[in-house]
Amino acid sequence: MAILGFNLQKGELHFCLMDGTRADPRYLMHGRHRFEVDQPRPEMANFFKQTFNELIEAQQPQGLAYRLSMDGKKADQIAYLTFPFGILSLVAYERGLAIAQSTIHTFTKKALAHSGDKFTACDERIEDCPAAWPNAAKLAALAAWMSL
Repeated sequence: MAILGFNLQKGELHFCLMDGTRADPRYLMHGRHRFEVDQPRPEMANFFKQTFNELIEAQQPQGLAYRLSMDGKKADQIAYLTFPFGILSLVAYERGLAIAQSTIHTFTKKALAHSGDKFTACDERIEDCPAAWPNAAKLAALAAWMSL
C-alpha cells in the first residue's frame, strides 16, 4: 500500500512516496516544490490544492500522511506550516483517501525499531532509499512510514 508523505518548511513542500509495511518500509521516490510564503492566502490555497492534486494524480497513493511542524512561533510561520494541511485534508476527503498526521514526537526509537536517531533510521531501515537525501525529505518519508 503506497503512502504519500508530506513535510513543510519555509518556502518548500517536501514529499516522499513509500511502500511496504511499517516493519519493512520501502522508498519509491521523493521530491520538492517551492512556494512563496508571503503570497495572499487565497493564492496559497489554490497553489496547494493544485499541487496536492497533481502529486496524487501522478503517484496514485492509497493513503496520505503529513508531519505537522511544531516550529512556528509567529502567525505568518504558523500559516504556511499548518494551513496547507487543511487543504490536503480537504483534497483527501474529496478523493476518499485516508490521511494521517504525525509530529516529530511520533518518530520514537520504539516506533522506528531503531536505536539511532530518526534520520539514521531512514538511511538504515528504509529499503531502496537514496545514498544522500535531505532531512526535509526524510521527514516526509517518516510521516509516510508511520502510516504503512
